[in-house]
Amino acid sequence: MPRDRPIYIIDDEPQMCRSLEMLLALEDFETRSFPSVEAFFHDLPRLPPGIILSDVALGGLSGLELLQTLPSLDRSDPVILVTGHADIPMAVAAMKSGAADLLEKPFEAQRLLGAVAAVRDRILQSTLLEQRLASLSHRERQVLRQIVEGLTAKQIATRLDISPRTVETYREHLMRKTGATSLAQLVRFAVEARVTCVPL
Repeated sequence: MPRDRPIYIIDDEPQMCRSLEMLLALEDFETRSFPSVEAFFHDLPRLPPGIILSDVALGGLSGLELLQTLPSLDRSDPVILVTGHADIPMAVAAMKSGAADLLEKPFEAQRLLGAVAAVRDRILQSTLLEQRLASLSHRERQVLRQIVEGLTAKQIATRLDISPRTVETYREHLMRKTGATSLAQLVRFAVEARVTCVPL
């Protein structure tokens, strides 16, 4: 069966698209190619979430502009950028804009496949975390939000009108349900999942 997320290839060189399609097909990935960011945006409302592999330098909108525009279209598909002329400012701009990776042409097949595999692993981990956090009760979410804010058990107890011991019990539940092995990891999980946005 094809991998769970399709790979969307955006490149204005047909030969490059075909080469990438063949390489990814060997790894059982479903692919679809687009000659421009504009063509991709045209079809985007009908496309399921995927992983985007885009050249930076294109005839119209650039790969960086694609990356910067996606959030406004309510999409969070990970983007791997490809460029033939990488430099430090470009790399910094790509990472600041949220690129999952930046590959410089020519790149080895294993480098590309490794980048895609890394993105898939992060997606799977994120999905697992979301499922774990979805199992939290309303009160557990409240306690978690206070923990992320840096409050002590005593401060949380006062704010939520419960005992410090009850706060500690909730914290133990949170550690177990999320799989966190430390308080720092619990906080990181919560921040990554934007749990702090849950209203009290």
